[in-house]
Amino acid sequence: MPVVAAITGHSPGGGLVLALFCDRRVQARGAFKIGLNEVAVGIPLPRVIFAALRRQVGPRVAEELAVTGALLDPDAALRIGLVDELAPAEEVVDRAVAWCRQLLGAPPHAMRDTRTMARADLAALFAGLDAAAIAAELDRCWYAGEAQQTLAALVRRLTERR
Repeated sequence: MPVVAAITGHSPGGGLVLALFCDRRVQARGAFKIGLNEVAVGIPLPRVIFAALRRQVGPRVAEELAVTGALLDPDAALRIGLVDELAPAEEVVDRAVAWCRQLLGAPPHAMRDTRTMARADLAALFAGLDAAAIAAELDRCWYAGEAQQTLAALVRRLTERR
């Protein structure tokens, strides 16, 4: 089943993580930001997420985005291939659904087999992982002292802005 991310606003961190694993990303035009800001908030980027980012934008751009935690505007995201299409906010969901419907209109066997082949590298990222390995990496990334201190400071700054 094809999956499209309809990004109707800001998409930092986890929002982009979900979108990276979709077949297509349609983002709203406007004063929105998208990116993986994990390093900026003290969390090392997990390998499987970095691999998905690298697949989407290429190795050099992926390194730059991941290490700096840059948040991009929609036009920059489209230019580097992080998103596939921009649309007015009120049209994002309709455009995403229309793309899925078009893909689903293809002969099912041919579409499914070709899509499976095209996305085999993403499937391989998960093939060797087990629940214990995933939990260990999450613990290492999210619960390490540096990550927790940086996240706590971020929460304090955001709370003070209210």
